[in-house]
Amino acid sequence: MSVSAIFLFIVILIVLVIVHEFGHFIAAKLTGMRVDEFAFGFPPRLFGKKIGETMYAFNATPLGGYVSIWGENGSDDDKKEDGASHHPRAFGNKSTWAKFFVLSAGVIMNMVLALIIFIGISFGEVNISVDDIEYGSRVKNPSLVVTEVSQESPAYRAGIVPGSILLSIVSQKKVANISSATSAVAFIAANQNAFFDITFLSPDSIKKQVTVAAVYGIVPDKKALGVSLDMVGNVKLTAGEAILLGVERTYKMTELTLVGLTGVLTSLFKGESVLESLSGPVGIAKIVGETSSYGYIALLTLVAVLSINLAIFNALPLPALDGGRILVVLIESVIRKKIPFVYYAWLNTIGFLSLLLLLIVVTIKDIGL
Repeated sequence: MSVSAIFLFIVILIVLVIVHEFGHFIAAKLTGMRVDEFAFGFPPRLFGKKIGETMYAFNATPLGGYVSIWGENGSDDDKKEDGASHHPRAFGNKSTWAKFFVLSAGVIMNMVLALIIFIGISFGEVNISVDDIEYGSRVKNPSLVVTEVSQESPAYRAGIVPGSILLSIVSQKKVANISSATSAVAFIAANQNAFFDITFLSPDSIKKQVTVAAVYGIVPDKKALGVSLDMVGNVKLTAGEAILLGVERTYKMTELTLVGLTGVLTSLFKGESVLESLSGPVGIAKIVGETSSYGYIALLTLVAVLSINLAIFNALPLPALDGGRILVVLIESVIRKKIPFVYYAWLNTIGFLSLLLLLIVVTIKDIGL
């Protein structure tokens, strides 16, 4: 893994965490709560500066961040006459809707970041499939583009990556018709027992030529190169269309993420291994490095996808996550009684240690130990 990939990953992590915590921070300020600290990472503290009543800190363990709001943790200060339990600016003395707003604001901000990115990359000319129902008829200068590549497939080993533009496919002196994805796939199927000479443009516009052979095991009952193809061209969108497309992409990616998460949870309840479908910091850093070679649009898309994943993960009703804290607030509003903090603290600690253990296990898997 290159130094540039690690640097990009750290920058992306900082952006995602700060955006998330800024949501909690600004919501707490808007609802009149006292914010004692706004921090990236976990202690020990590297440096910080107190501005007004809030300490802004950068800590040594870059695995997240936090906003410390007065009166949210049932501290000893609550026992004082002028402590949090008696003060109108304390978290615990605010209304249920204010607590809900503050706790959910991080998730909301991550979704907003994804939406802004998807809208931003939709302005001007965008790449769209000729088969797109809404915009396909307006596509100009379409090319045969690789949209997906199977890991360890012949195409993958030859250096063909998503975003590559196929210029020609030749087999046994026969030239494929690459005016459509259907004709190209049919040509590969018809010549699956021969070699293919493929000329393509990489995502960074470098012309390359490789020779590959189709193999069994990628798709059922026939040989394949391991690529998904589509005819993609440019469409110039209006501002209104860009916003609409950005909203649609955010919705679709959120839906796909939820479907993927449901699949993981279903497998987990069945007792099946889910480690292969999870990635920790090392795995994500590798993905960032690979994606950065496809251009800034691909990298921004990845940031949006990670932001959606972070939002949905934090919304899960589990201890140590925003969703778990929201669940506690909702339960308290129903029973009209505060849950003793000692119980919540134990659950929170167990949840945090469980997540830390999962992170370690996934990281070991990503490293390949």
